[in-house]
Amino acid sequence: MSEDGTFHLEPDRVQQGKALLAELGSYSWGLAAEFDSIMGDTSWCGGDENGRKIEANFTSNRDSVSAALNGLGEVLERTCDAVLLNLNATSSTQDEIVDEIDAQAGGYSVGGDVPGGGRRG
Repeated sequence: MSEDGTFHLEPDRVQQGKALLAELGSYSWGLAAEFDSIMGDTSWCGGDENGRKIEANFTSNRDSVSAALNGLGEVLERTCDAVLLNLNATSSTQDEIVDEIDAQAGGYSVGGDVPGGGRRG
């Protein structure tokens, strides 16, 4: 929205936002992979009864965090796709509207009936 309250598409700014979302998505995927790699080892829990309880609790929490990080990556990736689709649709719609306005404006000519023209030709 511009200062005068009208909509003006700024494709470059939308592309910048999409690029930032893509970068955040890549970072999130990388963070999830690193987290999974580091937190995958549970040998430190031990094999006794207490160790198995600790391991069960740890793996449950670890898997929840991993799922959240992977979910964040997916959300950011899908948001990038949606932003690009929206940009393309908005640009296409805007172009169609401008073309239609130009076509309609071509039907008007400067005439003698009204000072300054405005008569449909």
